[in-house]
Amino acid sequence: LWLTSDHVVEVCRARFGVPAEQAILLAEGMLNQTWRISCPDHDRVLRVGREERTTEQVAYEYAAASAWATVTPQLVVAEHDEAPVVDGHTLTLFPFVEGISGTGVAGPERARQLAPVLAAMHRASLALGLGQRPGFHAVDESPRWFGWSHARARIVERFGRGPDVTGPSAVVDRTIEHLDRLLDRWQATGHLSMRATVHGDLNARNQLYRDGVLVGIIDTDECRLEPLVWDIALLAHSEPDVSPHTVWRDYLAADGPLDPADREMLAPFARIAALSELTWLTDDAGIATHLALRNLTDIAHQLAEGGNRGG
Repeated sequence: LWLTSDHVVEVCRARFGVPAEQAILLAEGMLNQTWRISCPDHDRVLRVGREERTTEQVAYEYAAASAWATVTPQLVVAEHDEAPVVDGHTLTLFPFVEGISGTGVAGPERARQLAPVLAAMHRASLALGLGQRPGFHAVDESPRWFGWSHARARIVERFGRGPDVTGPSAVVDRTIEHLDRLLDRWQATGHLSMRATVHGDLNARNQLYRDGVLVGIIDTDECRLEPLVWDIALLAHSEPDVSPHTVWRDYLAADGPLDPADREMLAPFARIAALSELTWLTDDAGIATHLALRNLTDIAHQLAEGGNRGG
């Protein structure tokens, strides 16, 4: 653990001035560590950011989330606009929202509720006009493809050149070649000019529901400047039983700011999202992980299925 429970309680009292009584580690955190903080007034969640997350990046996140919350009351915003750094980790304090994970709600129902929410968030992002988040770049900009060349070489080193390696690698290579041509063409024709800050990771785990109603959108840690189609493409192709046509119709009906003709970009951007998992094939030292081959195979399967991400 980056911080112990006793340390978390002390930090919440000293750095945020909240009457913390107890801290319980939440299992949902994947890249960051999150703690539920028991307080007499209301419970909170403390996010302990990974080491590479900077205070400038957290400040950008706060600005975007605050703008979204003005039009989307379900958006959970940090209680403070400053993020103290303890032992090299940025700390962010959020109100705790009671609810079940979106993984317990059917995909089509989640998509029905989220499409108009995304439309409102995108309009707010355009009005806010933030530039790129420090340390980030959009998926259509160079360098593209999430370190694939390096990861492929490291996978060959670890697992050899058998068909179990070359097969999924070839699927990735063909997909990248096709998407490169599309992105270059769309950039040249201005199709990607409608861009602003996106949530970036609105998967089922980052949604909270009570009695089937969306009550919380959490984890804005991956927000950044992207073509707006990124968010809606991930929703439209989140699961096999979610209808991209219905998601797109509901988004436009809620005054989503994209052009109706932009629907052609949904499936390609869903494939880009599947390729984003290439980032995790190597560890911090650049070495292929022991699960790299299995994960590469899963990515190739997602690409063959059209980029559906299984929620």
